[in-house]
Amino acid sequence: MPEVSIRPITYDDTEDIIRWRNSDSVRSRFIDKRLFTKESHERWLKEYVEKGKAAQFIILLDGKSVGSVYLRDIDMAEKCAEYGIFIGEESARGKGAGTKSAKLILEYGFFTLGLDKIFLRVKKDNQGAIKSYEKAGFVFNGRTETVVLEDETAEMVFMELEKKDFGKR
Repeated sequence: MPEVSIRPITYDDTEDIIRWRNSDSVRSRFIDKRLFTKESHERWLKEYVEKGKAAQFIILLDGKSVGSVYLRDIDMAEKCAEYGIFIGEESARGKGAGTKSAKLILEYGFFTLGLDKIFLRVKKDNQGAIKSYEKAGFVFNGRTETVVLEDETAEMVFMELEKKDFGKR
C-alpha cells in the first residue's frame, strides 16, 4: 500500500502547481479554468494562504509530490471552509492518495483549525471524485447548482462533512 502524507505548500512548489493545474486533465474539472501563472499562484499564496484564508498542502505519495489538497474561504466566524483537491501526476491517480489526503486535511480542518463543517462542490458527472469524497466521509447535502463555464454548462452537486460525523463513515 503506497504511503500518503501531506505537507504545507511553499513557494518552491510553484512550478509543480502550475504544471498540474494547467494540465487538461485537472483544468477540465475546475469551475475556474483560467491558466495559472507564476504571478497568479504566488499572489494566491501571499493573499490567501499566508493570511489564513486558505490552508494548502502538497500531497506526497511515497515521498513524491503528486498533487495538492486545500481548504479555501476559511470562515472562522461560521467555522466552515470549502475543500478542494487535485492529483496532478497521472501515475498517482487511482491509488487512494485522494481519499487519504482528504482525511488528513479534514482532520487538520476540524482539530487544528477548529472548523465545524467542510463542504465541496463537484461536477455531477465526476463520479470518480464523488466516490473518493464519499470514502472520506462527505455526503450530499441536497443542494445543486447549474453553472455556466467558458466551454460548457455543468450541474454541480454539493457535499459536506460536519466535525461531529468525521470518522464515523
